[in-house]
Amino acid sequence: MNLSFHINFDGRCEEAFQFYQKNLDAVIGPLLTYKDSPASENVANEWQNKILHGSISIGNIDIAGTDTVINEYEKPAGFCLLLRLASEERVKSLFEIFKEGGEVILPPQKTFWSPCYAIVTDRFGVPWKFNCVI
Repeated sequence: MNLSFHINFDGRCEEAFQFYQKNLDAVIGPLLTYKDSPASENVANEWQNKILHGSISIGNIDIAGTDTVINEYEKPAGFCLLLRLASEERVKSLFEIFKEGGEVILPPQKTFWSPCYAIVTDRFGVPWKFNCVI
């Protein structure tokens, strides 16, 4: 059995995956657009090049993504993606990158379980927790 995530985006799935690829050494898999689907004639012209189904691997976790039609899109809620990192510096550097255009929930700080822990929602609406595990 394998557990994976599926994230709905507001039309910026490909941009988000490129951002994660650049900053998390992720590997982008196939990106299928709405125009690639048999139902493409039912999709508005401006959505033809949006992602119907895409995948990205971050470490050993696969994440699927899709661009959800705007009137059906809901910002992700009720979960966070948790990155376990080997250094405080890495927590702080990723936090600085991910907070740009996003929302800071908890700036990097020492906790009773970690020397450095932070929470941020990135500019794509995805919530992240960065946890230093030494």
